[in-house]
Amino acid sequence: NDAFIQLSKYCEEERDGKSEQPTNMFFLDGPDGGTASALIHQGGFDKNQCYVANRHESSCASLRISGGGLLPDENVVHATASEALTISEPITVDLGVDGSSAGKEDVDLVSLSGGKDGAFARIDFAAYYFDGCGGFVPHIIGMLSSALLRQPPSDDAASSGPIAVGYSLLGGNKDVVKKELAVSRALTIIARRRGMRMVHVLDDPLRYGISPDIQKIGGSNDGTFTTWLLLQAEN
Repeated sequence: NDAFIQLSKYCEEERDGKSEQPTNMFFLDGPDGGTASALIHQGGFDKNQCYVANRHESSCASLRISGGGLLPDENVVHATASEALTISEPITVDLGVDGSSAGKEDVDLVSLSGGKDGAFARIDFAAYYFDGCGGFVPHIIGMLSSALLRQPPSDDAASSGPIAVGYSLLGGNKDVVKKELAVSRALTIIARRRGMRMVHVLDDPLRYGISPDIQKIGGSNDGTFTTWLLLQAEN
């Protein structure tokens, strides 16, 4: 969560004074609200800047203020990340990833949402953290596509501002590096479509306020592999 906090702050500072829109963060969180708590209590962000999707109704209830959680009820949606973020307009792109619905064919993002806007489809987010994604690359690429291949916000400053993206691969098996490379390649294509470039944050962590001692591999039995990336305007 420390890296997510620092990258969210970096994006907020880069957009400060240039955009009328608030700096919002989207992330996956469990019933304990660990990430939400870190952003609010450690990072100093307002609860209204935090948005969560969760596939379990009971977890959503725990995360909402009405259920004793930290977040506004409307900021927590019972849905997958793709369902919550996808817009209804047809947007397709060839991400060139083998062995998936995002393979050599175009990705039809409308099919991910059932042809209607997701709950957060029209909200501009400066930072995303897809924690606990598992190891299925097409699923991760689907989430990234839903999040980033949307119509940019009307605010030019917001649409050109940096976007932080973090995701974790679970399992810690020998294929994890290959999987990370596949996701990074897809994100490079997504960034290019938005007129942006992708930066590997941990190549220069101090620039973003992140400790150089941060580890990419962690969790129980070193089973979680986390990657942090930043999308920045080409110019």
